[in-house]
Amino acid sequence: MDITNIMFSLFGRPKPCDIITTLRDNESSWYLSKIAKTTKTTYVYVTKLIAKLEQRGVVTTVLEGKKRTVRLTEKGMTIANSIQELKNNFEE
Repeated sequence: MDITNIMFSLFGRPKPCDIITTLRDNESSWYLSKIAKTTKTTYVYVTKLIAKLEQRGVVTTVLEGKKRTVRLTEKGMTIANSIQELKNNFEE
């Protein structure tokens, strides 16, 4: 088991942490299907998690035609940065 898996098994659930840090990187907004593909997670799991995160003010979603895009809020960016910092501390 690598250090990242050990860290997440101790301090958090890996999939939600991966999804939040993925949203932090590269793009300002993401399609749900792209989040699922990038994080190797099912579309259904991503959809349910994003709904929970939106209720808690971590992400915002915008309907663009039939597709929904996701973006981290300021609160979400703070959480994502904290997760990444924790991840970096374990990789040193």
